[in-house]
Formats: sequence, structure tokens, C-alpha cells
Amino acid sequence: MSKSKESVLPSTIEITQAPYCALSFRRKVLIVLIVTLAGFLGPVSGNIYIPILPQLKNVFHVSTTAINGTVSVFMVVFAFAPLLWASWADFGGRKILYLISLIFFILANILLASVPVHIAALYVLRILQAFGASSVVSVGAGTIADIIEPKNRAKAISYFMLGPQLGPVLGPILSIIAGKGDWRWIFGFLALFGFAVYLIIIFLLPETLRYLVGDCSCYVGTSIWLKPKLFQNQIVDGYPKPVKPSLKNFWKILKYKPVLLCSINGGLLFATFYGLSVTFGHVLQNQYSFTNIQTSISYICPGIAMIVGSISGGWLSDKLRAKMIKQEPASYIPEKRFSLQVFGLLISMAGVIGYAWTVHKHVHVAVVFVFTFLAGFGLTWVFVANTTYLTECSTGQPATNVAIGNFMRNIAAAISSAIIDKLVGKMGFGWCLTGLGLLDLIGIGFVVVLLKWGPKWRREYEAN
Repeated sequence: MSKSKESVLPSTIEITQAPYCALSFRRKVLIVLIVTLAGFLGPVSGNIYIPILPQLKNVFHVSTTAINGTVSVFMVVFAFAPLLWASWADFGGRKILYLISLIFFILANILLASVPVHIAALYVLRILQAFGASSVVSVGAGTIADIIEPKNRAKAISYFMLGPQLGPVLGPILSIIAGKGDWRWIFGFLALFGFAVYLIIIFLLPETLRYLVGDCSCYVGTSIWLKPKLFQNQIVDGYPKPVKPSLKNFWKILKYKPVLLCSINGGLLFATFYGLSVTFGHVLQNQYSFTNIQTSISYICPGIAMIVGSISGGWLSDKLRAKMIKQEPASYIPEKRFSLQVFGLLISMAGVIGYAWTVHKHVHVAVVFVFTFLAGFGLTWVFVANTTYLTECSTGQPATNVAIGNFMRNIAAAISSAIIDKLVGKMGFGWCLTGLGLLDLIGIGFVVVLLKWGPKWRREYEAN
């Protein structure tokens, strides 16, 4: 395939004749802030009680594996449900999916805060909670793709990803609410927070699906305050009709190698980090005698690392893209974003393996924090490029592509959190976490494959 043919792909063209989106910069910033806030709900729900898993184990009178299972079921549902939400968001609109899904989330948290103590009820309501919170990450990425042009998208994605990334930071800190044994308050807090986000979305978040509203010119000159509206009719022409959700369509996207390999790469990395995250609280309490509150505060360390990795990775990704386009405009391809990933994967691997052996050898806790920081930094450095690429590698279904990436990540996290305790018992802490860290070598292999064959696969997909 000649270079000239490569240059005509929709994902590589810079449209300069008209703005990509008619919204003002301030309105775009507001939308990014809203979807970032909404994207915080699911991860904070998944992480808010990880530091108090030892406490919940005693409250519910179950084993460590059983209470860790409540993390696993949350992650499994958080993996599958976005496939449903995102496909309909790409077809029928973004806003309606936010509003419907968050009703389930709010209801689940109200019940978790009030029903009698029973492990079966905890499992069922965690499933409902995950189902309700699961839409916002993939649908939020679709919203970003609607309003932010590719040249600035990685930066926007990096800020949007702060919502999911702050979950592992603020979730454990917010678990201080349960520091004196009042664990139900964490779900009461989530119910109130979810309701506040629901109101913000109703009154401030416009519909952005380009098939329905185009470049959002319909909002120019209007107030940021919106009348509550569940459905948005199509008011523009000229945009391709989205593919109606179906199993056939899912299968077609799953067979699309760039999406599949990019998603598996993220899944392996997430499995590694979740193995670290789930063990972190137990290590601090059992090995370093941290209290519940000290353990919760300790999650600030990987959290700050994730924020720094996300913002710096997004900024450099867009900077690299602009430089490449300036040097050779006709030859730029979205796969070039992967060139920075090897750096992030190596840092993450070093952090996890270092964490494994500092804990195994009972090294001072400060060294444990250093390696935990490196693991979190490398994780988000990679995720920003992954998520941005998933919105660019095909133009029609960005939310669905991101949902598949989310699916792979959370399935991997669910498996990791479910088996990590048994693996550590059989293999030892050092060798078990080292094995997880070495999974990043597979991710480096995927990066090389996508850089070499991704453009060819993408051309074939666009042609079909």
C-alpha cells in the first residue's frame, strides 16, 4: 500500500476548513469536567473498601478469598456491562445512557447502606452497583471523541482518565469514613455522590453524539443550563448512521486486530497493577502494622503516580503527534502513539517487580512506596495512549472500542484479585508478583506488532 493511500484515511486527516466542534473552549472544558466526575464513580466504588477488606472479612465472618471475591464480581460486571451501554451510546445518544445507568448505581448504594449483614446480599448488590457505574468510562470516552479533535485528544483523554485514576487514590482515602467500623457510611456517601452527579448531568451535560447533533452548533449562543430531556432526536444530516448494537457487530469489532491487541495489552497491565493494589493494604497492615486510617492514606502514593503518569503521558503523546505531522504530514498514522508505550511498560514492570522483592525481603516501607509509585506511573502512561488510540483507530464507534478495552482490563483485574491470595500462598510473594510484572514484556511485544502491522489491518477494516 503506498504512502499516498495511507494518507487518505479519515483518522489521519487534519480538517482545517472548519472547527471540529463548534462549542466554546469553556463549554468543552465543562463537558470534560462533567464526564471526568462521572468517570470517577465506578473506580471509587471499586476501590473505596479495598483498604478495609480485613475489617469486612471479620464483619461478614468469611475467608480472605471470599471477601476478595466481592472485588472480583464488581470487576467482572464492570467489564461486561459497558459493552451494552457503550454500543447503545454510539447508536442512540450519550446522555440517556448516563441517566439510565446511574439510577441503578444510586439504588444499589442505598440498599448496601441499609440491608442486614449477609455475604450473599453484599455480592448481589455489588453486582448491581457495578452495572450502574460501568457506563461512564466508555461513554465518557465517546463524549471526548465527539467534541475534541484528534490533535488535542490525548491531552483531553489524560484529564478525563483522572476520574477513573482518582478512584484508586481517593477511594481508599474516603474509606476513612469506615475507620471506626462504620462501613455502611461508604455506601451512603456513594449514594449521595451519585445523586449529585446525576443532577449535574441532567442540567449541564448536552447530548454530543455527532450523528444526532453534528458539531454541536445547535448549542452555540445557548445557556449552559439545559432543560431536562431524556431523548435527543437527530437534528443534522451528513453523518454516517451508527451501527445498531448486535452480537454480530461486537464480533466484528473483536476480530479487528488493533482493538483486540490494544485491549489485551491494557488487560495484562491492569491485572498486574490490581495484584499489587489488592495486596497493598494487607501488606501494610500485616507486615508493617499500619492502622486502617494509615492504610487508607497510603494509597495516595500510587494515586499521585497515576495522575502524574496520565497528564505527562497525554501531553507528550499529543506533542509527539504534532511533531510528526509537522515533519511528514502525509505519513502520520495513529499507531505512532504507541512509540511512547515501551517506556511506560518498562517503568511499570520495574515498579511491580521491585515491590515484589522489597515486600518479600521486609525492606523499609519507604522503599515499598517508591516501587508502588513507579507501578502506578507506568500504568497510566500506557493507558492514555491506549484509550486515545481506541477512539482513533476507527471513526464510527469510539465508545464501543473503549468499552472493549475496559472489558479486557476489568476481566483481567477480576481474575487477578480473585486468585492473587492463593498464588502468593503457593509461589511466595516475591515470585508471584514478579510473574505478574513480567507480563509487561508481552505488552511490549504487542506494541511492536501494532507499530508494524496495525496500519495494514486498519486499512483493511476501513475498506470493508
